[in-house]
Amino acid sequence: MPDPSPSTSEELFRKAIDQLEHKQYQQCISMLRTAMDTEKQTSAAPRMKHLSYLGLALTLSQGRSEEGQKLCEQAVKREFYDADLFCNLGIVSMRNRRRKQAFEAFRKGLALRPKHPRIIEELDRHERRQDAVFPALPRNHSLNRIAGKLRYRFRLLFQRDSLASD
Repeated sequence: MPDPSPSTSEELFRKAIDQLEHKQYQQCISMLRTAMDTEKQTSAAPRMKHLSYLGLALTLSQGRSEEGQKLCEQAVKREFYDADLFCNLGIVSMRNRRRKQAFEAFRKGLALRPKHPRIIEELDRHERRQDAVFPALPRNHSLNRIAGKLRYRFRLLFQRDSLASD
């Protein structure tokens, strides 16, 4: 077998990302592992991008959420300047019901690349907070929190009434 070149590893990575986009998670995982093995033969350490996407694919496919979470966290610690890694960490954290950590990862990713399309898409999908009832007060002020809960409950009540009368 000929010695694989770095372009082979990069090619495998691109194919793996294509598989991930088409929700072919098992093929993606296999290709990423092969790409990482190829990287080991040509360099000392695997690329953090490969590690991060492997964590994402594991979480999306098999529910191996703790392993995926750890891989994404490790990648972000080593390459804290890549918005894609923060995006992956945010998605994995959201899947593991760690909303605070997910939004923090998304925020850091946007700080690195303000118009990152996937992060913006994820935030639009998951951010459900409305404007504060009293904008002059901080969001976490007790009046805003109580008034916000009341507003939410009234909306639910009125939605039920309008559905019942239809």
